[in-house]
Amino acid sequence: MSENNDKLVIGIDLGGTNLRLALVNRQGDILARQAFPTPKGQGAQVLLDRLAEAIAAMAWDAQNQGGQVQGVGIGIPGRVRPQEGQIIFSPNLPELNNCRLSTVSPALTAWPVVMDNDANLFAQGEQWLGAGRGRANILGITLGTGVGGGLILQDRIWPGEAGSTAEIGHLTIDPQGEVCNCGNRGCLETLASAPWTVAWVKSRLAAGESSRLRDLWEQAPDRLGGRELQQAAEAGDRLALAAFARVGRALGQAIVDVVHLLGLSLVIIGGKFSLAWKQFIGPLQEELDHRLTLFPRDQLQVVPATLGDNAGLLGAAKLAWDRVF
Repeated sequence: MSENNDKLVIGIDLGGTNLRLALVNRQGDILARQAFPTPKGQGAQVLLDRLAEAIAAMAWDAQNQGGQVQGVGIGIPGRVRPQEGQIIFSPNLPELNNCRLSTVSPALTAWPVVMDNDANLFAQGEQWLGAGRGRANILGITLGTGVGGGLILQDRIWPGEAGSTAEIGHLTIDPQGEVCNCGNRGCLETLASAPWTVAWVKSRLAAGESSRLRDLWEQAPDRLGGRELQQAAEAGDRLALAAFARVGRALGQAIVDVVHLLGLSLVIIGGKFSLAWKQFIGPLQEELDHRLTLFPRDQLQVVPATLGDNAGLLGAAKLAWDRVF
């Protein structure tokens, strides 16, 4: 292993579906990676012990090639207290609620371990090596099962208080809208996440609206998801295009609120649902043109993420480098 790769960290994306690890050097090169299904429903100790085993295996492989793992960074989906190593609430991994990593799995103490919210680490990854490189202030938005937010201010993840910050998915966009999973009504997440958008499309189909998606909805409704919706929009389906216009307008309203509050000039949008960028960016930009009155419109950039699935892994690795050294 070269001199640049003798000191390494492991970045981890602990997702509700998959657990992904990457061995990363100081320059942000991914030297090895591993992924496996997240062991859900078996309790916190089983999950975290399995994570510790995967870290140990990757660290051992690195050592055999002349490298040494110096630390581990973990992205957690939910509210966390990073300095205490505590997960407060994780809707997709409820077995980790009110869990301290080192207490549940002492094996994790074999390395310096740091953690943060996964959307924060998405934003940090994009700032380090992606669309936000060289920018000190960034809002990152992830579109997928939910709508996540990560905030970088003056080159640092903004920690907030009580384990919660940049929860853009739970800004109220429509006070008379649907009740969100968080208990609030009309959150951005109910208007811009994949499941809620698909549910809206299904409600329009049930009301008799015409669409090329009708046959799929009638024959196999569970197969109608975000990807199918995007394909229909790309083919010019009016209902699918209306759905993404709805997503874009809601995102635009939320971004205006954040920009008016913080004066940010760069917003980066990622996540699997953001692959429909061409379908929602027009309505989003129109909303900015209409509503952004107290910030120079020509100074605000809203751009797609460039690191894909690696953003969170690299953000977790950067967290480890910054905290360990």
